[in-house]
Amino acid sequence: MEGLERMVSESFARHGVEPAFDYRRVEWSRWFRCADSFSLVLMSSKPGVFALGEEIVAPGAAGKRMLALFQISETDDLGMALGRLFLPGSPLGELLASGHCFARYAVIEDATQRHAAYAALQRRLSSPEPAAGSTELGTEN
Repeated sequence: MEGLERMVSESFARHGVEPAFDYRRVEWSRWFRCADSFSLVLMSSKPGVFALGEEIVAPGAAGKRMLALFQISETDDLGMALGRLFLPGSPLGELLASGHCFARYAVIEDATQRHAAYAALQRRLSSPEPAAGSTELGTEN
């Protein structure tokens, strides 16, 4: 699949076509609980973006579980970046250790695409729209 992607990219470059990157089509991992660094043992060491959210109960929604997103980050090494969150003295250490935080990530190796996705997600997170920083937490967690 990577060979096909490279061939298409090279073809676009030869013909002067600048493909638009759609951050909404990024392939995200499933949400996983972030309670300790052991939850990151199999984390990818590839570059990408990750999101952190805290589990909340939606007001007036009869116990519906939701995630309030509080951080979007981009990194050259997903495993290292998420692992650093659990180091002593980390500003998020206590919040993550509470067991109410979840994370998900997307591997995006191209630096330009990674930064474009990060910037778009940051804009979305800081949007004044009421549910901009919330997402439904599926029952699989």
